[in-house]
Amino acid sequence: MSDSLAELVAGEPPALDGLLRAISRRGKSRGHLVHIQDIPARHPQFAELSPPLPVPLQTVLYAAGIARLYTHQVEAVAAARAGRNVLVVTGTASGKSLGYQLPVLERLLRDPAASALFLFPTKALEQDQLKSLRELIPPGADIRAEIMDGDTPTAKRAQLKERPPHILVSNPDILHLSLLPYHAAWKSFWERLRFVVLDELHTYKGIFGSHVAHVLRRLERVAAFYGARPQIIASSATISNPGEFARTLTGKEFALVDRDGSPARGKRFVFINPAGSPYGEATDILLGCIQAGYKTIAFAKARKIAELITMWAHQAAPQLASKLRAYRAGYRPEERRAIERGLFQEQLLGVVSTSALELGIDVGGLDACLLVGYPGSITSTWQRGGRVGRAGQEALIILVALPDALDQYFMRHPEDFFVRRPEAAVIDPDNRRIQADHLTAAAAEIPLRTSDAAIYGPDLPVRAAALAAQRRLVLSGDGTEWYARRRNPSREISIRSIGEAFAILAPGGKTIGNVDGFRAVHECHPGAVYLHQGQQFEVTGLDLAQHKVHARPVEVDYYTQTSGEKETEILECQAVRTVKATEARLGRLKVTERITGYEKRRIFGQDRIGSYPLDLPPNIFETQGLWFEVSERLRDFVKAQSLHFMGGIHAIEHAMIGLFPLFALCDRNDVGGISHTFHPQVGRPAVFIYDGYPEGVGLAERCYHVLEELMAETLRLLRDCPCETGCPSCIHSPKCGSGNKPLDKAAALLTLEGLLGMITIPMPAAELPPPAMPALTAPVPALAPVSGAFGGAPRVLVLDVETQRSAEEVGGWDNIERMGLAVAVAQDLASGEARVYLECDVDALLADLLAAEAIIGFNVRRFDFAVLRAYRTMDYAALPAIDLLEVVHAALGFRLSLGHLAQETLGAPKIADGLQSLAWWKAGEREKVIEYCKSDVDLTRRLFEFARDKGYLLYRDYQGRAARLPIRLPEIKRKEEKATA
Repeated sequence: MSDSLAELVAGEPPALDGLLRAISRRGKSRGHLVHIQDIPARHPQFAELSPPLPVPLQTVLYAAGIARLYTHQVEAVAAARAGRNVLVVTGTASGKSLGYQLPVLERLLRDPAASALFLFPTKALEQDQLKSLRELIPPGADIRAEIMDGDTPTAKRAQLKERPPHILVSNPDILHLSLLPYHAAWKSFWERLRFVVLDELHTYKGIFGSHVAHVLRRLERVAAFYGARPQIIASSATISNPGEFARTLTGKEFALVDRDGSPARGKRFVFINPAGSPYGEATDILLGCIQAGYKTIAFAKARKIAELITMWAHQAAPQLASKLRAYRAGYRPEERRAIERGLFQEQLLGVVSTSALELGIDVGGLDACLLVGYPGSITSTWQRGGRVGRAGQEALIILVALPDALDQYFMRHPEDFFVRRPEAAVIDPDNRRIQADHLTAAAAEIPLRTSDAAIYGPDLPVRAAALAAQRRLVLSGDGTEWYARRRNPSREISIRSIGEAFAILAPGGKTIGNVDGFRAVHECHPGAVYLHQGQQFEVTGLDLAQHKVHARPVEVDYYTQTSGEKETEILECQAVRTVKATEARLGRLKVTERITGYEKRRIFGQDRIGSYPLDLPPNIFETQGLWFEVSERLRDFVKAQSLHFMGGIHAIEHAMIGLFPLFALCDRNDVGGISHTFHPQVGRPAVFIYDGYPEGVGLAERCYHVLEELMAETLRLLRDCPCETGCPSCIHSPKCGSGNKPLDKAAALLTLEGLLGMITIPMPAAELPPPAMPALTAPVPALAPVSGAFGGAPRVLVLDVETQRSAEEVGGWDNIERMGLAVAVAQDLASGEARVYLECDVDALLADLLAAEAIIGFNVRRFDFAVLRAYRTMDYAALPAIDLLEVVHAALGFRLSLGHLAQETLGAPKIADGLQSLAWWKAGEREKVIEYCKSDVDLTRRLFEFARDKGYLLYRDYQGRAARLPIRLPEIKRKEEKATA
């Protein structure tokens, strides 16, 4: 018996209940129907404007079937009338557009000399909104609305400049590249500008939004130059931080209108987790919905998938070929318009789209929405699903899950989807690279002055001077203005990416696209398969000097994925907080990425075809990131269970990045991560998550603030995933540079439970035999006994230890106790008397340490004591240590080397390093090791005394500036005080 949905539907009445029964019967046979949620209808709420709209506008609205306005529309118009900036945040198809159209048209009817700039994120939305706007203009009113974008012919552009319309419809790209750089050609338009409309505000997130924030500040400067102070009216899909986001984007305060008064039809939301191919399943469901009489829109996450589903549907149901079309970016404008008209005029029964139809384009009444894969955010899910629902019947939304962490999270917790708040939209206008680019562009438009600090902040003169030092700006002769050195620097700024763009050239030299320099080595390396407008291209050459990518068209059944290595260096700690049983920090990082090769994998099944080496220069960038520590006790506890600790923290990193889009509007490709079993600056294991773009866009900061919730959701995902060792639904990452190795799901679960304080980690056993010492790599010279331990009253000692073996020789930093004592030096802080201890003098050394009032050292707890632990079992944690490295780490958030602090604070460099000491020891040059150890003790003592007397140490920050680091040293308690206590 066939379980094709189309055949099952044929036996049911053409009602929603019948369709759901067919899906349910089929789902039971395949075991993949997860959840059905009833979403009740919402009734309209109306309000009256006082005073009412002008009669011509009322007449137009009434003719369009709008007799009354919803409450949010009235609230928006009233706030705009009061001269406030307005932000309307309501659901899809709620009539948000009237919230900005009506105030603008009302003003233009009263003041025909005024003008308005309407900005939309896509060309398709421009066309759709121009159509609805023109339908609202009262007959006989002399109000012109025109589009100016990349498709506008040159002759038309000239006409628009000569006679600007009342309402200019455009997008941020044209504003950035044309309207602002050539503002003088639009002089009369700027002089009359009264409104700026920003539709679909939530789309201005990440890199794009960080650029748009500066484009809007440049707009403010140009408008002010011509005496205009335009009001901003914006609309957005529902996000969790609308007011804060709008303020960050524009620098302005807004009246927030977020009580939706529009009606909504009832909906059924169905969650399906297919056992087989999700794309084959989606094709079958699409045909079943159409044949049941439901006008359906399907959303795929990739252009290729949208095309394949359409092709498979045509093959399965040839009679529907003319009624079902694909829709994606890359089609010619006339093709997209034809599909939109077909939907609106009921000529098409279905369309398979990418996100290109997500925004508020009017395509008429739709009955069903099929989501092929979770769209990546709750906001996008409702943007897509909220479009369906016609008068008189319920609508249907079906989510077909992919084997992805987010998809599977909601398949196991569908109820969470319906109660979870929408994500936050995040940008960072303070991204230094973006900021510098746009300050240069702003100076080219109108010279920068100190008065511009009202827009750019009080440090504008400092930033302008820095750009002048980079030969991007030049100071005027009278010293009051900064000019741009280049005539039109905005041409070199792509506001939808970061870094200088690479042109992608087909055979013959035709440009088929471009990619930003930051992504070029990842996506356009030699051998890469690059997708452009549905066509596959194989990259044949990458010219880093000329910023060119050479490619040829191909048809292959695989995709490519890079592999490589990453390093992180902490440059600055900006914040620190305790998160359950760990410390989390936010700061600036330097990330070094090395692409060492790439893999070819099948498009369906992801089977690896082969691996190929690459020789490319490293990609080094500074960004913002967070990191959290894993204690040595937790690490040792995980390893004691015979689990792979590195595989565990690597799996945590993958799963957390996969789930982070629950909390911010982003893609997992927007963030990066790296795990360390030992990070030299942190001094212990750590997991880093960082913005995947130079200078960052605010994602890591958002992650830092929701870290506890993100950890908890990650633990929940891992616990609920039925796999035993890990899979793409939980800990595998499609972009892992190390091929998803090593990964250990059990270790990840145990480590997360420890980080969240959900388990008690036992203390190490009180008595453990010392580890067996491996054979020495060089013979030990005959040693004379030390003259004796310190005698007399308890002392404050300064300690340093040198070892016989390196970390590499003993299997890593986890095995410090195997390194073996070469030399130790302890110096009395008061008298300056120093003692030298060799391996045979360990008992004397430990006796002196036990008698000391305080032991001052640099990394003394984690290194020096760990070396000594091999020789005697005792409670080293109880020793009265003052570890300067720990003090610095607590104050700064990351570690600095002894050499760095000594050079900057004392002007005294180290005379050698640990590797040189090891070389001396193995060569039998014991005296050189002793002198080196004594020198480090002397530097440690002098740093301690400097910090004690002055309250700070000196260091160089990430910009190379000398800075003071405030130091609070613990009080040294005398032995008699301790005894009394």
